[in-house]
Amino acid sequence: MDIDTGSGTSGGAGFAHPLLAWLAGVGAGIDAAIECPTLSLPLGEYEGALRQIAVCEAKLASLRLSLTRQAELNEVRKLTGAANTAGWVQQVTRMGRREASVSVRLAKALDQTLQATSRALGEGGISLGQAQVIERAIRRLPNDVDAEVRAEAEAFLLDSAQALDVDDLDKAGKHLYEVIAPEDAERRIGKQLEEQERRARENRTLAFGPVRDGMGTVFLRLDVPTLAVLQALLDPLARPRPSGPEGPDGRSGERRYPDAFSEFLGVAQAAVDAPNRGIVRPRLTVTMSYDGLVNKVGYATLNSVLADPGPTDLKVTSRSDEDRGGQAVIGYRITGPPLSATLVRQLACDAEIIPVVLGGDGAVLDLGRGTRLFTSSQRHALAERDGYYCNFPGCRRPEKWTEAHHINHWIDGGATDLNNGVLLCQHHHTTIHTQGWTVRMSDDGHPEYLPPPWGDPYQNPIRPNDTTIRR
Repeated sequence: MDIDTGSGTSGGAGFAHPLLAWLAGVGAGIDAAIECPTLSLPLGEYEGALRQIAVCEAKLASLRLSLTRQAELNEVRKLTGAANTAGWVQQVTRMGRREASVSVRLAKALDQTLQATSRALGEGGISLGQAQVIERAIRRLPNDVDAEVRAEAEAFLLDSAQALDVDDLDKAGKHLYEVIAPEDAERRIGKQLEEQERRARENRTLAFGPVRDGMGTVFLRLDVPTLAVLQALLDPLARPRPSGPEGPDGRSGERRYPDAFSEFLGVAQAAVDAPNRGIVRPRLTVTMSYDGLVNKVGYATLNSVLADPGPTDLKVTSRSDEDRGGQAVIGYRITGPPLSATLVRQLACDAEIIPVVLGGDGAVLDLGRGTRLFTSSQRHALAERDGYYCNFPGCRRPEKWTEAHHINHWIDGGATDLNNGVLLCQHHHTTIHTQGWTVRMSDDGHPEYLPPPWGDPYQNPIRPNDTTIRR
């Protein structure tokens, strides 16, 4: 081929490389094709036209990668001051940084080790995406795999590319070594998994974030077996509740799983073999005024490590102290997250929460009574009486997932007796405390429920369907 080597520049009458002339012709042809109306193209020709365009794209991609490789070998990047060839490609083509890096890496592989893939791309036999998948799959092979096995793997993927799209070819590439060397792959994969699982166990993470506006965050990373166990435990609790007096369950899946997690924690806390220190079961402590607890007003403080408790003691000067000369008294600093009085009353029904009720002067009046909580024998008797499910009409939560609710709250003088108790799941326990529903004991010794007046102005009592009772 004759090449004009005149003294001019590429834009004038001097040097004109055949590649540039060819590209100019291709560009003009593409411009003409773009301007050509497609409306008159017969429907049967659409497939052929699209396939031909895909072949042209593959061939142009092969040319671009070949030119990229030569630019790297000739260090063309230095003409523009780019840090590396990928940076130069990014400048010239306006690719993203990652796409440019992938392009340079593929160009090098096609030149050095994947000549068969390079030929297939240049002939339009595979697409650019398929070539990228093949390069990635071959690169993932163990470092000590010899050239003959790598060539066999490349041939297998090129053959598969004739029937598989990019996504399916990528899936095949992830199992490439298992196909070409199944016995050795099994050994290698076993060792890789053992190491991966060891690192996963060592890198398990659980951290509590700050509490704001009544919400806290937990950062949790688990190894696969632990995560699978957690999901298996939550799945039954996260199923939509059946329709009942409240209507269908309108919660989204994203809402049902945190609700299920909260319910699961309640079940774990109530378990006989719950984690403990000696003979003390897991407990929380809340602090609030006695009047607020009885009258459902104000708020409580949850004494928890969720917030920095600050110094052990703190000097506090009250107005009455100032009247007596401003003498400071030593008190305890309470800086935990706040809880409403309504939520504290609900938790006090059946949770291991010790209310530290304070008088007007801050003195501790009561640390809770052991008889406040229903015993396991009482829970069993309640289940025998009302059925081994949540007693709320239409609910089928098993008894082991329920909480014992005082019909007449213990704070209001209610006793921890069978005729003052009922088993409710966490959701319906919350409903009774917050949504205006009322539960009372009927004349025949079984609980019945009164809906809120905005749901039923007459507040007709509702009894659990007899078919839900299993004894």
